[in-house]
Amino acid sequence: MQAPAVLAQEGSGERGLALEEVVVTARRREEFLQDVPASLTVFNQRQINDANITNPSDLATYTPNLSVNNRFGGDNTTFAIRGFSQELRTTASVGVYFAEVVALRGANSQQSGDGATPGDLFDLENVQVLKGPTGTLFGRNTTGGAVLLTPKRPTDDFEGYVEGSAGNFDMLRGQAVLNLPVTESFKLRLGVDHSERDGYLNNISGIGPDDFADQDYTAWRASALWEITGSLENYTIVRGVDSSNNGYPGSVFGCNPNAPLAFLCTPDLEEREANGDNGFYDVYSFVPKPVNEQNMWQAINTTTWEISDAFLVKNILAYGELETKQRGAVFGTNWSFQGEDLIFQQVGLSSGFPTTDQETLVEELQIQGSAFDDALSYQAGVYYEHSEPGSDYGAQSPAIIACDQASITGSNPDDFRCNNLLLQGALQSVPGGVEYTNMAVYAQATYSFTDTLSITGGLRYTDDETKGHTEDTVYYFPRVTPGTYAPPNRVFVESRNPTSESDEPTWLVGLDYTPSDDLLLYGKYNRGYRQGSVNIGGSTGADIHGPETVDTYEIGSKFSFHGAFPGTLNIAAFYNDFQDQQVQYGYFKAISNVGTTAIINAGASTIYGAEVEATVQLTESLILNASYAYLNTKIDDLEFPNLVESGIAVPGTISNTTQEGDPLSFAPENSAVVSAIWMLPTPVAMGDMRLSATWVYTDEQQAVTEASSPPFYLIDSYDLWNFNFSWNAVMGSPIDFSAFMTNAFDEEYVTYVSGLYNSGGLESGQVGMPRMYGARFRYNFGM
Repeated sequence: MQAPAVLAQEGSGERGLALEEVVVTARRREEFLQDVPASLTVFNQRQINDANITNPSDLATYTPNLSVNNRFGGDNTTFAIRGFSQELRTTASVGVYFAEVVALRGANSQQSGDGATPGDLFDLENVQVLKGPTGTLFGRNTTGGAVLLTPKRPTDDFEGYVEGSAGNFDMLRGQAVLNLPVTESFKLRLGVDHSERDGYLNNISGIGPDDFADQDYTAWRASALWEITGSLENYTIVRGVDSSNNGYPGSVFGCNPNAPLAFLCTPDLEEREANGDNGFYDVYSFVPKPVNEQNMWQAINTTTWEISDAFLVKNILAYGELETKQRGAVFGTNWSFQGEDLIFQQVGLSSGFPTTDQETLVEELQIQGSAFDDALSYQAGVYYEHSEPGSDYGAQSPAIIACDQASITGSNPDDFRCNNLLLQGALQSVPGGVEYTNMAVYAQATYSFTDTLSITGGLRYTDDETKGHTEDTVYYFPRVTPGTYAPPNRVFVESRNPTSESDEPTWLVGLDYTPSDDLLLYGKYNRGYRQGSVNIGGSTGADIHGPETVDTYEIGSKFSFHGAFPGTLNIAAFYNDFQDQQVQYGYFKAISNVGTTAIINAGASTIYGAEVEATVQLTESLILNASYAYLNTKIDDLEFPNLVESGIAVPGTISNTTQEGDPLSFAPENSAVVSAIWMLPTPVAMGDMRLSATWVYTDEQQAVTEASSPPFYLIDSYDLWNFNFSWNAVMGSPIDFSAFMTNAFDEEYVTYVSGLYNSGGLESGQVGMPRMYGARFRYNFGM
């Protein structure tokens, strides 16, 4: 899908397809895709629409070597590229950028922020997936890569559209965009996107909503372009989203008969099977009023001054706020003891206590230029990012305890009423927040020795500081008569203020050779870096972690061919040496006997593979696109500290989701996407009709180590088929029509497993979306 097909007028009176040059900004300036020495996958807005991509996590379906972690559902995903995933309570391994500004920071104690939000994927110029470290030119250092969302800028024309969609699961979506040239030098572009859909997860509990994994968001965007002079412009974007749905409780896949909690898990599954409530999309929620909300707004101001043809100054200033709230059943259990329903784990309690409340400021000053008759092109800049809590936020989670649900939605845990029937349960509240300060200076230049040979060098120095604060509080409840509840009879408080500092240089050295206008050969060496950070949900002595680094070696080629069958063929091969890997490490705290997660710099891994993307135009009306990725990952070394010996962990409670010799989590060895686009041979007066079909293959992948979940550690491979029919300019009118179907054969597939089979007695996770279909009409004006 990297070389989009566009409509071209043919002299025969019929319409056909043609290939166009794709413009990208992977090196912070506009270039043709085939001229960029890097592995990229690019989607334009039409491809996004045809594939019915409405949620950012859907991008991974169509991008080999891009995957997502769906632990908390489709609205709170984090990206992984080439196996570089983001563990819970670490910073992002893949940077997501909107209009060159990195995504707002999220919560430290739970997965949120650091990515695209619902409603981001409308009225875009394109989405670019950059594979490999981007630690020189981009604002936040990451080890995996970057996802760039480029919105459409205001234009000189009065134009726009109004669009409506409808589909199964009572899906309704509406969009409207207006481009308004107020004067010759001042233009506005306004847009809104609203979508709602019933959930595909069926709630079998009879408690709360009937379904989950639903959708209900409104996103808006306002852009203003002021061309102050012929050489000075100011571009401002203000955007926001309000998303609220029922959430994504986990699906229970199985119970461990040898685990201590088997006496709770096994009857649960047996009852579901007896009642016929064990369908693939059946889930159980014990929460009467679940909450899954995201509220975000952001302002981005970019001033560009082209002092001369050879020198440009750009300033980017952005500020935004993100607040999320969650309340729901994490693992979807229906466990009872002595007639009482037990909460195995619930996330979020009080509707007034946010999971995330973070404010982020970004300032970047950049220069770009050329010299020596354009033989040298360069850019340099300084970067500053500061993110702090707007108020205290965090996680509140009861576990293995029975509670009066009405009592635990208040703001004061002292008023909660619970029953500790097994004398193993407690309620942990981790209010607090994290402050991030990131500063950097960078420069990168390309020098052309000849018309065919050039060298690129880049260097960035980053200084990162993270400060956390929390009043980590555990509320213990007494055991009382079943059916009755009592307030906490003991409270344990641990105040912590962890601080982490890290600073590292990162660099790029590359050599490009273009023996002809249609062929680019390149080789490069990158150093990537992901900052150290704090973990406010950890323990004293295990609540900070250091940075991780990766050395990446990549060679590749980009070839454009012509003649009877024009097209492109891009190939990249890479090798990564991954050091000081940030690894998740679970244990029970010795000081309070509640479970938590530490992040330890325990790992070293080797990652290598190859990526191929090709487009070929077989006929005037038929284009094929194909992309394939091979990925081989191996954890070479794991060295965990002895937290028991240091008095941090309870003996016998330590668990981790990976081990030496394993592949990295959520890193399928093979993945592929193949699509065909056929332009129907219709007369011009009828409009343009296209049929497209896409096949997606994802190989089996290891989610957790086999030792932690023997029957479920592997996620099975799956195939998805998607179809689309589009009819533009229907009978010569300004109306477009399209019909789409994703997962056409209703493949049932798993996207995430938790790895709790041995430690928790059950296995739970998330499942992929079923068949979705619908149709949309668009009315275009002013075009």
